[in-house]
Amino acid sequence: METSKSVYLVKNWNDNVVDWNEALINYNESVSLGNFQNTHYGFYVSHEAHKISKVEKVLRDNNLNYAHLYFNIVTQAKTFGKHKDWMDVWFWQCQGVTKWIIEDKEEYILNAGDLIYIPTGFHHEVVPLSPRIGISMSNE
Repeated sequence: METSKSVYLVKNWNDNVVDWNEALINYNESVSLGNFQNTHYGFYVSHEAHKISKVEKVLRDNNLNYAHLYFNIVTQAKTFGKHKDWMDVWFWQCQGVTKWIIEDKEEYILNAGDLIYIPTGFHHEVVPLSPRIGISMSNE
């Protein structure tokens, strides 16, 4: 995938999205391996997203190496809050709707199939607007 120094959004990037069944099976496997996070009720993270066949293909096709699955089953669940990553991140919205707040000034709404690119060091916050599933991808 192309990298840039600017945030960008691609609407309808890939509609062959991960569904709830695939996400829950992956999370269950992640829990059995001890490779998961549950930071707040209703917000879950699997570090085994690369094992989902749809994600494996996307990683391969775009020369990316790592993937994490994030899902909220309630909108009130806290996510990671405002933070910045130490690598470029491509985030594929698979189910539901999220609002991304970038550097406290830009807002993007992601729907299923959309992709947002966040360059290294950009502060961002993800706000679930519905139950949602997303895949974060990177090379680190």
